[in-house]
Amino acid sequence: MNKSDYIQNANTLRRELLNLIQDTTRSIDDECGYPLNISQGDYNTAWNRHGIASRINNLMPEECWNVVPEIIEDETDNETAFEKEWKALEKEFHIFNYLSRLDILSGIGQYGALLIGVNDGKKLYEPVDGVDLSGKKAIRSERKVTRKLLYLKPFSEIMIQINTKDENPQSSRFGRPLLYSLRSENLNGELEGTEILVHWTRIIHVVDGKLSSETFGTPRMQQVYNYLLDIKKLLGGSAEMFWRGAYPGLAFEVNPERTAGLTTTEKTEIREEFDNYSNKLQRYMALVGVSAKSLAVQVASPKEHFDVLLKAIGITLGIPYRLLVGSEEAKLASSTDTTTWYRRVKKRQENYCSVEIVHPFIDRLIAMGILSEPKEYFVTWPDLAELDPKDEAVIMKDKTDAIAKYVASSGNTLIPPHQFLTTVMGYTDEEAEQFILEAEEFQDDTIDEDELNDPDKDNRPDPNSDDS
Repeated sequence: MNKSDYIQNANTLRRELLNLIQDTTRSIDDECGYPLNISQGDYNTAWNRHGIASRINNLMPEECWNVVPEIIEDETDNETAFEKEWKALEKEFHIFNYLSRLDILSGIGQYGALLIGVNDGKKLYEPVDGVDLSGKKAIRSERKVTRKLLYLKPFSEIMIQINTKDENPQSSRFGRPLLYSLRSENLNGELEGTEILVHWTRIIHVVDGKLSSETFGTPRMQQVYNYLLDIKKLLGGSAEMFWRGAYPGLAFEVNPERTAGLTTTEKTEIREEFDNYSNKLQRYMALVGVSAKSLAVQVASPKEHFDVLLKAIGITLGIPYRLLVGSEEAKLASSTDTTTWYRRVKKRQENYCSVEIVHPFIDRLIAMGILSEPKEYFVTWPDLAELDPKDEAVIMKDKTDAIAKYVASSGNTLIPPHQFLTTVMGYTDEEAEQFILEAEEFQDDTIDEDELNDPDKDNRPDPNSDDS
């Protein structure tokens, strides 16, 4: 036997030993009550009824859509026809509100869908003229505004199901939906049994957490669903523990000197006294031959267990704990956490919100003839790191102190002013040049003012010279 055979035999023996000592009759998931399969209905119920589940699903979309992007065709000051049309649509329909709702709904299950209502005179199950049915492109050249947007309706997976998929391996839309089944709502908001077929050209299909599929993603609650169940058990158990333990009740003891048991009348009187004391305003109990003793309160705080579960969720999803628990706690988050979080939100805005939601939506409106076709357009998001006035004041004070120390220590002998202002202080070249120019002009004006205030300065003898 060679060396590798010995290693393989040793590993086999260890594996067999582990199998012998393990309890194969016990499943941790079963013991903890974790489901093997999670249905779309389970996710929807958790999102509707479990506040922390809703927070987990909604947090990233709400952070991303706290600011709205600007849609521009070019950077000139003149508004193009496309920009005017877009602003009119946004003003009339509040489009970004619908897109943010779509982002939230798409994470509850494996996908979300936005139904676009257009006045093309066709049934919902018929394709919209102008949209490339191959799916290779969504814009046709020379397309002008010919139709109007009627409505927008965002749906989660539980409300709109895929009815038919493209099963042709040679098609560019292979595996993607062709028709959807939309379940209507009644006046109470409940889903009815009737279904409406909708063609894919009228739908913007949004998938978060894509991996191998372009049609189905990973629900945002999936990786932390077990933790959500633990929190539900913890909070429900804590409430029940307080309900039972905060007032554990009274124990009645018969006087040991008494030889006979309690009569039926005495038992009835004790019950009445206890009922009057527990459920009414009577604050005493008149008992004969029996003494009442209060049982010890047994209530434990769930705080430590709750914090552990929240931190486990934060670690799993990459959300800093203080940002996960709410805005008030987030103020105490470290600057590193905040910077990292803003960077992550910015990345999602540009790589997901723009690419997977905004661009497909605008492209579809152009293809439908609701917007005129631009040469090109850009989606730009504003800066997230807007500083609090107090933070700005602190930063300005630190910069002022740094400049004062630089000047007082003759730092210009080591680092030239322009390099100090750009490399150390972070100003642009234009700002640094302007600072230096204004400083030189101010210094010249100060010298000229001193000479005006003392015109005989040049005619006075130098007290340190030999002639004086």
